[in-house]
Amino acid sequence: MRSHRRRVPLQHVLLAGCADDLVVLQSALALLPADVYGQVVVEIDPDVDLPVLETPARVTVHRVWPGTADRAVAAWIAEWIPSEPDAARTVGLWISAGSSARSVPVELDVVAQTI
Repeated sequence: MRSHRRRVPLQHVLLAGCADDLVVLQSALALLPADVYGQVVVEIDPDVDLPVLETPARVTVHRVWPGTADRAVAAWIAEWIPSEPDAARTVGLWISAGSSARSVPVELDVVAQTI
């Protein structure tokens, strides 16, 4: 197994939006530091071309079907938001209000305390 060196602070990000948010997503990505780690979730119809989003090297873009971004966001939060505060790690979230018809089942006040 390969050892991993942890840089301090470690920064994770999640950006989630729909086709209408592509300009905002690209602008937000341009502001991220080069060593950030995370994902971009774009909820977009399968027949619509998703333009290439310029991302830091360790940020990936995931295309999801309309109506499924909430599940992708909830899964990411469950994996990456620590249950105990970690001073060496920061987590940044940007989620478009219109990216999914359903809400993300997260206790936002608990998440805010954790972050």
